[in-house]
Amino acid sequence: MAVRNVTMRNALATAYGTNAPYGACFTADPGTADAATNEVTGGAPAYARKALSWGAAAASAITGSATFDIPSGTTVTYFGVCSTNVAAAATVRDSVAVTSQAFASQGTYTVTATYTQS
Repeated sequence: MAVRNVTMRNALATAYGTNAPYGACFTADPGTADAATNEVTGGAPAYARKALSWGAAAASAITGSATFDIPSGTTVTYFGVCSTNVAAAATVRDSVAVTSQAFASQGTYTVTATYTQS
């Protein structure tokens, strides 16, 4: 059932951001069991989960962004939101396939994520 009231949809979108304050990058599907399999590792500066700067929910959606350090030789294929900033911790709350991005050398990957509550 879709939520009909926009105030409730905004409250649920806000809860999503509150419960998933960190972002993570993956080289393959991390699955659906909170697992952090296939999370990016290594690099200098080293890869780390980053706090997402979630904005205020409006029109049933919330948007957050962060920039990640990605090591050479890595291809990012998934992005996820997590409840902790501990890399490889099984705290992945949601994930999505992204357009594959290969890094031939150390670089940065900026993600702007939007959650929309229907």
